[in-house]
Amino acid sequence: MCGIAGLLDFGGLDRAVAAPRLDAAVAALRRRGPDGAGTWYDGLAALGHVRLAVIDTSDAAAQPMARDGLIVTYNGEIYNHAELRRELEAGGHVFATRSDTEVLLAGWRHWGPDLLPRLRGMFAFALWDVARATLVLARDRFGKKPLAYAQEGQRLAFASDLTALARLRATEGAVDPVSLRLMLALKYVPEPCTILKGVVKVPPGHWLVVDRSGARLTRWYNLGPAFAPGAPPPDDADFVRALDAAVADRLVADVPVGAYLSGGIDSALVVASMARQAPRVRTFTVGFADAPAYYEERPAARRVASALGTTHEDIELAPGEAVASLDGVFDAFDEPFADASAVPSWILARATRAHVTVALSGDGADEVLAGYRRHLGERHAATYGMLPGWLRHRVIEPGARRLPEDKGRPAWELARRLRRFVAYAGADGLARQVGWVRIMGDDEISALLLGPGAAPDVAALYRAARATTGDDGLNAVLAGDIAVGLPGDMLVKVDRASMAHGLEVRCPFLDHRVVEAAAALPGRAKLGQRRGKLVLRRTFADRLPAEVFARPKRGFELPVAPWLLGPLADRLTAATDPVRLARQGLFRPGLAEHWHAELAAGRRDTAERLWALIAFQAWSERHGFG
Repeated sequence: MCGIAGLLDFGGLDRAVAAPRLDAAVAALRRRGPDGAGTWYDGLAALGHVRLAVIDTSDAAAQPMARDGLIVTYNGEIYNHAELRRELEAGGHVFATRSDTEVLLAGWRHWGPDLLPRLRGMFAFALWDVARATLVLARDRFGKKPLAYAQEGQRLAFASDLTALARLRATEGAVDPVSLRLMLALKYVPEPCTILKGVVKVPPGHWLVVDRSGARLTRWYNLGPAFAPGAPPPDDADFVRALDAAVADRLVADVPVGAYLSGGIDSALVVASMARQAPRVRTFTVGFADAPAYYEERPAARRVASALGTTHEDIELAPGEAVASLDGVFDAFDEPFADASAVPSWILARATRAHVTVALSGDGADEVLAGYRRHLGERHAATYGMLPGWLRHRVIEPGARRLPEDKGRPAWELARRLRRFVAYAGADGLARQVGWVRIMGDDEISALLLGPGAAPDVAALYRAARATTGDDGLNAVLAGDIAVGLPGDMLVKVDRASMAHGLEVRCPFLDHRVVEAAAALPGRAKLGQRRGKLVLRRTFADRLPAEVFARPKRGFELPVAPWLLGPLADRLTAATDPVRLARQGLFRPGLAEHWHAELAAGRRDTAERLWALIAFQAWSERHGFG
């Protein structure tokens, strides 16, 4: 795992100007690659790299790597590099290292862009072809590894994150108003947007070719056909083989490998598969000494670890350490990011990195196999829609709006879920999905922000992905989750939280073979009346204690509302300060203070909205917009 950056200028690169900028970008990426750094130049292109050495840790495998007129800077892991190496050697290629980087170069020389579908892994890379004066930027199927770029005339800059990219650009950055509205709606900036004007992300499953004639973006991977109605679903044995193969691929490393273990189904099944394939498995769970029992996962994780025979690290953090870690968490994100589960993710990565360099996780299973509570909501929306209109509109919906919002768990959380469910359960499938994932409505965003900006078209982000799934409502939701929420929220959180500590996290449930096998299943095979991930509960029932499958769904959650009214009260006051908001020239003072007052009085759960403001202000302070 690494970080990449670079410049391309068809008008010619002045090395005296480009070198300091590239060096600054590489320095900004250093936490992604603590084991080495390098740069490469010619008259048109400059490439930079920081390295987290995982496969072939020798200096011979350092980057940028040059072979036969091709130069690459690459972030990721190609799990089937040994298999591809054998195929390329049979075709006459000779290798000087054991690295997957050299396989990537030889594979591009041999197959060109046809290499991309052959790759199993996670990656973002930039490849410069000297003879053809052509730059290629490419990204993996689901967007596990980040890559953003900005094009200004004949000049293009790219990097793994916006902090490094800002060091390369000739112009000052400015907040993009559309992206800000999307962030306030969703709590993250969705692909391919970024928070900065003129900067975009290479979309997942795409490659961009840049030459003197311009830039052309091509999609090389499309999950849609796997969802197509009538596609033959895999049998249980196929699904088991796919997951075990995905885990086996992700055990390959020249450094210590472990696993996150929460005690839930997803991480427990990954660890169970590891235990069948590795002689010794190390697992890691963190907990907070002062956390309410609702948030405590360590007892369940210990029971799973004992059942599977792992060497388990149960890491207890001191009271208040989660709050004390906030600045480190916000430092890790190059865009405003308001998913509060980033806090425990960052802390878990820090604790795990003290023991191993690579960790497997259960991330992605919820998006692929219907594990979120709102997926159950989708199942029950059909029943809700059959109720008489007078009952829904005159009794249930007004009653839900009147539910008390006391500040204790679980009453507050239950009231919030019920209100959100009835607000959108009677809408069509697309409107339901959008309504249930949003944290602010268009009217609220317009009231919060200055200027006449148009409402963000959140539905457009989901519409194209959903269209591939026919009449299967749940599969439509999952297709949207995989296309929008997975790369924009979940994978950003995993990447930034782990790479802040030089830890590589690998996600077997996001192996494309697993995702495609899951996509081919009808919705009814994934979601029951009360539980999701039915295929996992059925096909892997013999691998885990029954209590794991019976355990209620728990998110990686935090008590955000009590924090905002307690240890983060000063931070909240600063984030909603009307003088500060007016000075920024982005917000209308007033609404944020109103949300603060509603939360404090227990009249309304506005914690998600306020956390989004705190996250934006933390980002703006760090990047010169505060």
